Amino acid sequence: MDEVSIMSYTHIIGGIIAGIISFLFTVKGLLPVTNEMIGVLISLIIVYGLGKFAEKKYGREKIGLGSWFTNGVLPYYFMWMTVWILLLNYVKF
Repeated sequence: MDEVSIMSYTHIIGGIIAGIISFLFTVKGLLPVTNEMIGVLISLIIVYGLGKFAEKKYGREKIGLGSWFTNGVLPYYFMWMTVWILLLNYVKF
């Protein structure tokens, strides 16, 4: 596999993890603190960290800003929102 595909898959997995974290901070009673903004901030930190990891691993020449946005940030965002919304709608406590 090429570097861009691997970067996309890592961002998708990161989006799934971020969706679960956001869900945990949204539902009352799961964590001591219930605040959606904390989940969003943690998710932004995760996507930034994944971008820096991809840049360090593959180099700035292969993973430019445009490539990172289209093949990293967008799949991350859509997977994060999908997992978060599905968990909010289908997991009942």
